[in-house]
Amino acid sequence: MVFNMATKVFIYIGWMLQTTVAGSLYYCSVSDPCAEANVSSFFEPYARFENCQHNNNRFCDRYITPKWYRVNDVMLTQCPSLLSCGTLYPVWLNGTLPTTSDGVVDRKACKVGFESCCTRTYDIQIKNCGSFYAYCLAALDTCPERYCFATTTTTTTTTTTTTSKPSTSPEDCSNGQCETPTTTMEPSTTTTVKQATTSMITTCSNDPCIEHNVKCIDDQESRSPYCEYDKGDDDCDDELTPGWYKAKSPMVTHCPGLLGCGSIYPVWLNGTIPGTHEGVVTRQACQRGFHSCCSKSYDVKVKNCGKYTAYCLGKLSTCPSRYCFGTGVCQKDTGADDDTNENKDHSHGKLYTLLVVALVVLSLILAVIGVIAIKRFNKTRSRTGSFIDIQVAEKSTEKNTGGTPEKTAPDTRQNPLYLPAERPPPYSPLGKPPSYRP
Repeated sequence: MVFNMATKVFIYIGWMLQTTVAGSLYYCSVSDPCAEANVSSFFEPYARFENCQHNNNRFCDRYITPKWYRVNDVMLTQCPSLLSCGTLYPVWLNGTLPTTSDGVVDRKACKVGFESCCTRTYDIQIKNCGSFYAYCLAALDTCPERYCFATTTTTTTTTTTTTSKPSTSPEDCSNGQCETPTTTMEPSTTTTVKQATTSMITTCSNDPCIEHNVKCIDDQESRSPYCEYDKGDDDCDDELTPGWYKAKSPMVTHCPGLLGCGSIYPVWLNGTIPGTHEGVVTRQACQRGFHSCCSKSYDVKVKNCGKYTAYCLGKLSTCPSRYCFGTGVCQKDTGADDDTNENKDHSHGKLYTLLVVALVVLSLILAVIGVIAIKRFNKTRSRTGSFIDIQVAEKSTEKNTGGTPEKTAPDTRQNPLYLPAERPPPYSPLGKPPSYRP
């Protein structure tokens, strides 16, 4: 029973080791990857090209079903920029595409991060099926994060598929269409600037120079253009209550960079701060976009109250997007974000840690079972050996005596505690001389 248990433990450990070594590519083990991919519908195939910017959509390959897919386009083999391929963190192929003679090949896919072009790698497999490529893709760790592809060009004389570098120009759509289903967009993106302006006009009819009519904008320290967006930041002004606001520093009046002001799409004041004698003035607030400094605009009201400047602000229609305030260094508290920066504790890493712990525990159990089995084996062997030694000794004795056991003389020694019947004990238990007949 012990050996059967040890065998089962060995089999289980071997399976876990195989799973750990192979990573999450167990689902790639199919007899015909081309046939498997040819009948699989690709997950969210739209807006996966380098020229497709991330625009507040919910596309994410964290929810992709790991298996073989047919993609009519080739996977991007050069590092794209952040906010491309319809996502914040694009994932590209760090390697070459295989030929038909290569069969199934292992490749690394790299996630583009804030620090480098490869802050995280994923194991994938690719096979050249002649007229298309089959990709065995894993589910990604975080959102928003997607695989990147580029269009293919095929000549009339050959079936070889080559990768063409997508253009970053928004007008050039020859390298991939970026249309997306309207049903997948967030409801807030349908809000127009006109609706937001109407709400602000209704709300901002009171005098902001009266203290109780104005509020302080939240998180002023992280709204500087020098505060770079971190994926752990979830602040957005899409739920800002329309009204008059003030801040310690004035609203930014120059075009900030993408990922500034603690947001992906910062909103800045495209105009000047009015003087105290100008009263309430209307200005244009611009949202920094992927290709321009004013991809979307909002009408805001501004009044210089002397001690502070009041701004009539409304909800923004895109997330993550925030109003920019301040011109100095970023005073954002980053201590709480150290553990979440770039999400270095990935779910795969946690899984491998659990597997290692399980292997250690199973190894200890196996060691205990092995010790118990060895002890029982030695004990059984000792008993069997003693019995065999006795039999060997008896056979040796019979052989020396010609097959007849040697007769020994009777033992004539007497036990001193007992006397023969004819000799009574020298004393009686009652203290009297024993009486007996001669």
